[in-house]
Amino acid sequence: MTLKLYHCPRTRSIRVYWALEELGLDYEIEPVPFDRAWFRSPEWRALSPVGKVPVFFDGEERLIESVAVIHYLAEKYAEGKLARRPTDSDYGQFLQWLHFGEAGVGPYVTMLIAQTRLLPPEQRLEPMKQWAIAETKNCCAFIEQSLEGKQFILGDEFSLADISLGYALYLVKISGEAQNILGPRTQEYFARLAARPAWKKASAA
Repeated sequence: MTLKLYHCPRTRSIRVYWALEELGLDYEIEPVPFDRAWFRSPEWRALSPVGKVPVFFDGEERLIESVAVIHYLAEKYAEGKLARRPTDSDYGQFLQWLHFGEAGVGPYVTMLIAQTRLLPPEQRLEPMKQWAIAETKNCCAFIEQSLEGKQFILGDEFSLADISLGYALYLVKISGEAQNILGPRTQEYFARLAARPAWKKASAA
């Protein structure tokens, strides 16, 4: 089967690109412009019903949720590499952190990005920005606490959970509010993630 990723810079498709590289899989990249008009077009909507990225194809099968895609890839094509099995003692923690990057941090940091980068200045609301900062900081405080004594979120081994969290922390970084939100352990953790060749390739594309 051909694995094909529609990828747009700075978006959640980075997670999938990063995972494909870390897992050593063969894949194709179809570049997508960061263009709101294109995302609303019938042509793009035919590929992405919600008008967003990523869009990932495994043959005829289409997936559009970044965390679902990376878990799918590890289980289907990499014998669970970078994942955990139900019999593993840290399976619950793996699932929690795998989803926390998107379901926990994701909504708040996305709102923060909207208020600092995406919306025109006249549409930005300072109370909404401050709320988003506070909620993102609350989530990242949990990450900071959980990183004590660890290189990665589950311990000494890199996993898909780090890919999920790493992209969320990247959004914090580009929001311009990282110094207000991220603790020192989390800053160092993100630096370790950002030094990985697979991250460098995915985030630069």
